[in-house]
Amino acid sequence: MSKEQYFKDLEEIIHDVIYIGTSDSELQKEIETNMWCISISEEMSNEVSLSDFRGLIMDVIAKRQNQVNHSNMQRGMIFYLWFDSMASQLRFNLISDSNKKLPFRCKTQNVSEPDEIIDLFLKSNVYGEITQDTNENDVDNEYVLKVYTQYLDKQ
Repeated sequence: MSKEQYFKDLEEIIHDVIYIGTSDSELQKEIETNMWCISISEEMSNEVSLSDFRGLIMDVIAKRQNQVNHSNMQRGMIFYLWFDSMASQLRFNLISDSNKKLPFRCKTQNVSEPDEIIDLFLKSNVYGEITQDTNENDVDNEYVLKVYTQYLDKQ
């Protein structure tokens, strides 16, 4: 598969319709409906660049902002992006902005740009192995997940 075909296949993600809950009790439905996962082969990761993925993520954010703006709901959304090292996937999701905490069971560290998350994804060509950013000899280290967030205010 060519780089162009790979990104063409990912275009459907840009146009997917999001779900905006009517109340905070619909958080789980937002999580389940609004999560997208991207995988990449080792061969393809050598052909693509960080800027290719940055462009994709910026297109996704712009489309999600447009959907928020044109929704009947008066709430905004939180877009968040992370690298799932266990699945070797770049993942992103949206939840209503009334949720003050991201739905992770581990500690999170906010990063200022999506590039840091994308870079982790592109460098993760270790299949069949579990990799973490912690020191294996230090059992007291708690896993910290790096996450990029962007608020999509209703405009």
